[in-house]
Amino acid sequence: MSNLVRESALQQWLSKTLDIVSPKLTMISGDASFRRYFRFQLSNGDTAIAVDAPPATEKNQQFVDIANALSAQALPVPKVLAANIDAGFLCVEDLGSTMLEQVLSADTASELYRQALALIVQLQATKRENLAEMEEFDQAFIQRELDIFADWFVKAELQAGEDWQQHCDWQGLCHTVSQAILEQPYAPMHRDFHSRNLMLNQQQMVMIDFQDMVWGPIAYDVVSLLRDCYIAWPPELVSHLQQTYLNQKSAYLVEGIEPSTWQRWFDLTGLQRHIKALGIFCRLDHRDGKTAYREAIPQTLEYVLQVTKRYPELQAFHQWISPIAKEFKA
Repeated sequence: MSNLVRESALQQWLSKTLDIVSPKLTMISGDASFRRYFRFQLSNGDTAIAVDAPPATEKNQQFVDIANALSAQALPVPKVLAANIDAGFLCVEDLGSTMLEQVLSADTASELYRQALALIVQLQATKRENLAEMEEFDQAFIQRELDIFADWFVKAELQAGEDWQQHCDWQGLCHTVSQAILEQPYAPMHRDFHSRNLMLNQQQMVMIDFQDMVWGPIAYDVVSLLRDCYIAWPPELVSHLQQTYLNQKSAYLVEGIEPSTWQRWFDLTGLQRHIKALGIFCRLDHRDGKTAYREAIPQTLEYVLQVTKRYPELQAFHQWISPIAKEFKA
């Protein structure tokens, strides 16, 4: 079904469901998925967001279930006003147009990130039974994500030969990051918690794009936020903000986390995320024709270089990817 046909069907559904005249839909954005977002006016003059989320590719039931569960736990998420799961149509609360990314600066970063980290702590304090059913970020899940890098960054983008895994000790890297992830305490994990998935609405920070939430390691959302693929900060600020999180988190921990242990968790969990992200950015280009995400590749590679340089067991990978990273900076 073409986009125009789906848009017309979305209008008809909104008109019937909300008992309004067929609304004028103004596209506000697409994203890395196949979803499209439109703003429209309700009968009382307020605005809402219509979402075209094709059911063949999007987790619409999971989005609704998680949104309702998070809202019931007083976590800030957009309200779902209506949903047609089979058609892939949603109507959600309009949070405005201000993403966290747009208001971050050297002056605002510390306080805004403190608020965002408090959200992570609140999310992680939620009991699993109080949330919708979710997958576990287990060994198989971790490896599936790492394989995105192998398939789309190495094979599709670099067109590397079959011996690349031996040159970079790929199996060793997979083992190292998996071990660091699996030894952490697990909690609800947003899985894409960063400056473009946090909205500021009436001075409140609100989470969006949470349909891929899993039960996973506590460092994941923290490093996703602080080593954001789309915006980078000085190491001193990142270290300060890590400590901010640990101070907030300490009340929920049975026992403290050694600083060196936490740093290893933070670094290697981030490495897993950034390696996966490199594959996704290339997949978005090669498969979906979304070239804009390539702009995030150099910064993401920089994070990979920083971490692999720091750990002796990752030196083979560091030496392999260093000249590759230089090509993306050119």
